[in-house]
Amino acid sequence: MATQQSTASKGRASPREKASGAPASSISGSGSERDEVYGLISVLYHALQGAETYARYCEDARRAGDDELLEFFEECQDDEVDRAERAKELLATRLDTYAEDAGDDDDDEDEDEEEVDDEEEIDEER
Repeated sequence: MATQQSTASKGRASPREKASGAPASSISGSGSERDEVYGLISVLYHALQGAETYARYCEDARRAGDDELLEFFEECQDDEVDRAERAKELLATRLDTYAEDAGDDDDDEDEDEEEVDDEEEIDEER
């Protein structure tokens, strides 16, 4: 029975580790925002890549005069485009939500800065 070595034991990082700069175990499995966004971006990327590949297959079928294959590849391409559009919509709503949440944090920072400015003015008056 052959044993398999993990990529970590071979000293190679997974694509997810390379993209994030962190071990996959530290950003997976928890249902965090980062996991959700990563998943949507991955689906979007692969759907667009698939649509591009199917476009080449369509062209090949068109050159071969094979209408049945052309129709099949066009259906596959349409499915990928639909998937990419759905992923973009889902990603946009989540990024908007995260931006709003980050904006709330910025408001707190602005208030802190105003308090510091007020304290500096009081110190100058003394």
